[in-house]
Order: sequence, then structure tokens, then C-alpha cells
Amino acid sequence: ATTTDPRALRVADRLRELGWRQGEDPAGDGFAAGQPRYVFQVPLEGRSLDDIQQGFNQQWRRNIKKAEKAGVKVVRGGYDDLPAFYTLYRETAERDRFLPRPLPYFERMWTALTAEDPDRMRLYLAHHDGEILSAATMLTVGDHVWYSYGASTSRRREVQPNNAVQWRMLSDAHADGARVYDLRGITDTLDESNHLLGLLRFKAGTGGEAAEYLGEWDFPLNKLLHKAFQLYMGRR
Repeated sequence: ATTTDPRALRVADRLRELGWRQGEDPAGDGFAAGQPRYVFQVPLEGRSLDDIQQGFNQQWRRNIKKAEKAGVKVVRGGYDDLPAFYTLYRETAERDRFLPRPLPYFERMWTALTAEDPDRMRLYLAHHDGEILSAATMLTVGDHVWYSYGASTSRRREVQPNNAVQWRMLSDAHADGARVYDLRGITDTLDESNHLLGLLRFKAGTGGEAAEYLGEWDFPLNKLLHKAFQLYMGRR
């Protein structure tokens, strides 16, 4: 079923009336320049963990069991573990062809968010046979929890550390009374040639639902320069 919030449509109409323009997506993958327009969310409210796991597809349930059987241990880390996370993050960026943020970005992010609330930002690490295979950050604001940044190595993928990390984070979010677990960005296409299709399939395996936001908007102070900038972004 598809639902639309009429308030969002009214906001979009008002922005257009005021001269704002919806940001274009040069890459054509739904991620735009910064914040993803399309996300995937797992509703938690009113559901038990068993109910939630039953909503996973067969592959997801099988992978969680594989990780448990293989002895993958997911633990919470801290500020001092950010370099270990970053090592995996750099490997992920190279493998998935995106520009990584620098380590100080994550250090500042951790310091700023945990100063508000010690649990605002969390770090989870999946260990197997003495090696960290996967890691992810989780953000909490009110009753909404986000999977923020993820990283993994290509080694020992058969023990399914990524599924183990996600299941631990989702379980913790559920225990904390979260209303929704947000897996964030997905592509808006099912084109087999799209390099982000595998990410969509991974997230869709949780049995949640896709959501479209209004996305990013620009207010062109100089329409000619704004158009030139959009052309430049499209050719990067």
C-alpha cells in the first residue's frame, strides 16, 4: 500500500511558489548531493522481535543464524574504536566507489552528539576470530533510530557479519522503545546495471517499507549560475 502525507505536498507547492527548486540528482540514484531522498524503514512499534524477524526474507533469517553459528560477536565500541571503524570504512569506500569522509569528521561527530546524550551516537563492531569484519554507527533522536554509516571488509563474508551488526542494532533500538529503525538511503531504480541495487536488496530483505522525502531544495540567487552549477554536477 502507498500512502502520501498531504502536508508534504503542501510544503512542496509552497516552496515552488517562493522560488525554490527541487535539487536535481546528477547520479540518478536517488541519493542527490547529500541526504538521500529515498530511504528504507522497519516499523518497530507494537511488534515483538520475533514478529520483526518473521518479516525478514528467508536469506536474512538464514544469514543471522549463520553468523550466530560461526561465532560472530557484535559489541558496542567507543570513541577509541573509531580508527578501527575507519579502516573498514576506507576499504568500503574503495570497493563501492564513493569518496570517504575523513576520520576527524567522525571524531567531531561523536564528540558533538554524545555531549548531548551518551547514547545519541553508538558504534557497533562485529568480531570473528580476533578480527573486526564489520562496523556501523547508529543515531537516536527521540523514538527514531538511524543506521548511519556502515563499513566492512571483503574477507570472511561467508560468516555474514553485516547481517549480525544490523540485527544487533535493530534489537537494541527495539529494546529502547524506538518506533522505527531507519536503514536510510536506497536507490529509486530496479535497473540491474545500477551499482546500488545490491544495497537496496540487502535493506529490502528486512521486510520494511520504502519512504520518499521531499529531498533537497535550492534557492537560486542567480539562475544562470545555478544552471551552470547543475550542469557541472551532472558531468562529475
